[in-house]
This record gives sequence, C-alpha cells and structure tokens, in this order.
Amino acid sequence: MSTVTLIATLDRFEGEYAVLLVPMGEQEVPVDWPAALLPAGVGEGSKIKFSLSRDEDAEAAARQRVAELLKKLTQKTRE
Repeated sequence: MSTVTLIATLDRFEGEYAVLLVPMGEQEVPVDWPAALLPAGVGEGSKIKFSLSRDEDAEAAARQRVAELLKKLTQKTRE
C-alpha cells in the first residue's frame, strides 16, 4: 500500500479554522482545516505532517454493508 506524505505550513487562524498552506508543485494551496483537529501547541508557522493512505479494509467493509442493505431491499420488494 502506498502512502503519500506532505508537510503543510500553518499560515493563520480564522475563527474555528486554521489556514494550512499545502504544497502543490511549485505553489502552495490554502486549505481550511478545523483548528480543533490540530495537534496541541501548534501556531502560525508550524509545520504539520500529513500521511495519507487508502484504507482498503474500511472500503471492503463499506461495500459489504451496502451489498447487504441492497439485498434486504430487493428481497422486500419481491415479497
């Protein structure tokens, strides 16, 4: 499974949100992020590391739940 790691810079706080500058090629893109979800002690200029990966187990479980619900629904319409 591949993981993408990126490091964003906390630019500023705006109310309940933090504006993170996320690198995208040669530029940085501002992203609003709930301040409550940031690690304790961060402030303007802090570097925040994100590791992103696909959760294949959760996807499989979700597909299974949907399949079971669909099966129940189609069985009820046949009765």
